[in-house]
Amino acid sequence: MSQYYSLPSPAFSFLLLLLLTFFPPSFLSLSLSQSSLRWASSNDPCYHHDGHPRHCLSDFINAAYGVPVLAQGLLQGSEKNTSALTDLHNPHNLTCWTASEASGARDWTLTVPLGRRFEVTYISLQFCQQVEPTTPFSISILKSMDYGHSWRPLQFYSSNCMGKFGLPAQSVALTRHQETESLCSDPRPLQKHRGGMVLAFSTLDGRPSSADFEYSPGLQDWVTATDIRIVFHHSQGKTDKNKNSHHFRHSSLSVGGRCKCNGHASHCRRDSQGQAVCQCEHHTAGPDCDVCEPFYYDRPWQRATPTEPHPCVPCECNGHSSKCRFSMAVFQQSGRVSGGVCLKCRHHTTGRHCQFCQSGYTRNNSKPINHRKACQPCQCHPLGAVGPSCNQSSGQCFCREGVMGQRCNRCAPGYRQGNSPLLPCIPQECVSYCQPSQAKVRMNLETFCLKDYVLKVQVRAKEPSGPWWQFSVWVQSVFHVGSSQVKRGLQALWVPDRDLRCGCPALQVGRTFLLIGAEENGRSWVPGERRLVADRSTMALQWREHWNPKLRGFRGQDKCKPTEAV
Repeated sequence: MSQYYSLPSPAFSFLLLLLLTFFPPSFLSLSLSQSSLRWASSNDPCYHHDGHPRHCLSDFINAAYGVPVLAQGLLQGSEKNTSALTDLHNPHNLTCWTASEASGARDWTLTVPLGRRFEVTYISLQFCQQVEPTTPFSISILKSMDYGHSWRPLQFYSSNCMGKFGLPAQSVALTRHQETESLCSDPRPLQKHRGGMVLAFSTLDGRPSSADFEYSPGLQDWVTATDIRIVFHHSQGKTDKNKNSHHFRHSSLSVGGRCKCNGHASHCRRDSQGQAVCQCEHHTAGPDCDVCEPFYYDRPWQRATPTEPHPCVPCECNGHSSKCRFSMAVFQQSGRVSGGVCLKCRHHTTGRHCQFCQSGYTRNNSKPINHRKACQPCQCHPLGAVGPSCNQSSGQCFCREGVMGQRCNRCAPGYRQGNSPLLPCIPQECVSYCQPSQAKVRMNLETFCLKDYVLKVQVRAKEPSGPWWQFSVWVQSVFHVGSSQVKRGLQALWVPDRDLRCGCPALQVGRTFLLIGAEENGRSWVPGERRLVADRSTMALQWREHWNPKLRGFRGQDKCKPTEAV
């Protein structure tokens, strides 16, 4: 349990209010300079001696001290600023302020702009006279939470509550639902203090949940204010004109409260613009310590309480990122334990906590996860491996058929090095079966014309069909054909199973090839069925764009039979 309480006893609270009202801030070791607004303290109230965070409160101050008060007549619209009500109060030399009789104003307001959000505990108004006014009077106390854009009543005072405000005379909220509603009561008898009579309003007196203020969001909202307004309603009864309506003569106006720091700051300092700003602790930020500092997003922000300080917690990124975000979905899935998601992981890491290696990298088990070299390249062979990725734990690359080794850099037993980059290792039986290497092809007009077909095709899909494989190919260009015609568009290409298994031709779904074939023994074009066949005599070369002009040039020469336009 924190040793700092937001609610002192009623007797002590009123005594503290009187001290704030009638004595200068220096008497209470309260600094109101441009640089600070705090109590003197040798220890940090927001932390235990062992460094663990705890609930803390900003200093209890007179938030109206030195603030110019706007006095305004409601009927005539006349207004003026006065600092006499909020300056240093001297009971032996009272400075009294009164509404001018000459103005003819009937109702007057006093508005105190506090300059920031405060949790207001008391509002005190001192009259100049030593005796209680004999004329009945009515007062409304209002607050604004949005710097004067809208107003909400806090308390009404009148000897005739029902007649003046339509409310029953009541000084205690009867239910918890009613404790955040304004009440009306008779202001008399006023409390007497040296220098005059005092009307003091406590925002929490008579509220059922006041003892649990730190756990009551409703009451916390109830006492929050950026501005305070007091309306003096003209009495319909007889007035003593010789005494200049003495019940409207005032000597001091005080607003006792704390900067709203939500339990995460013990000091409130003036910034370069002269505004009071919470000196946030527990890795919170914002004027009211109502958000978390950047990177401290592992849990949602919460107000501190005496039993739980609710500090903001950093995201766990294993030292590989300095940015993160909060995800409520992740927080809920974790059992409301952790919701931080790391952003822009460095050092080739990835994952919510930067705890995995990126594709193409594997864990370096000789380094801890928070080391900048925790991930190392997979170093998979560009031909023997399916891709650059490998097993995150073991570093084993994913090898093609007939390839083995952690990096897929050698042929498995029973396999020999092949001629195609798409099939680097082929079965031993295929060595003498396939045609010589197709790695280098010299294309001239003579060889171009001797071929039965020269096509540019994109392989879309493949499926087995007995001793054959049927490929779905999209013919993009027809450079040359023999006796049969092939048109652009979707075509079926048939490849014998053994030829494909040996990698001649080596076709791969998703890639584009230059297909060069001949009608060998009448098998390339099946009579009657008009099938397009590719076998071990067919060259399938991965397409290179610089071939296009030369092939188009061959097609345009008269020595070869012309084909349809591409």
